[in-house]
Amino acid sequence: MKKIVLMASIMMGVLFSVHAQSTTFKDYFGKYTFAEGSPVTEVSITAEDSVLTINSAMGSTSLDRKGVDTFYLAAYDAPVVFKRDANNVVVSISITVQGMELVGKKAAAVIAYRKEDFYSEFWASKCE
Repeated sequence: MKKIVLMASIMMGVLFSVHAQSTTFKDYFGKYTFAEGSPVTEVSITAEDSVLTINSAMGSTSLDRKGVDTFYLAAYDAPVVFKRDANNVVVSISITVQGMELVGKKAAAVIAYRKEDFYSEFWASKCE
């Protein structure tokens, strides 16, 4: 019985860790801008077929996960590291290519509301 409980807990741990890795990609999504004079002015991070993808004017390629917030850009033999702030929010990306470190800041997310939604929320709060 102890073996069954042990195996079940190990399997649950594996399932939860796989789920956690696949759902954290959304933390990286967005546009990152680099300093003027940088070989790349901006990149965007998306996911295609559950693979994290980096897109720029130079093209689009996948990122291979190496660890927490650490990836590998095989097309350019470059490590990619996402950096977080004190609130555990991704704020920048660092790409080391040919001995040069490119650091891009994550652009602020823009939240769009439909006019109807705004008024519905406004009136609902007034009627409470």
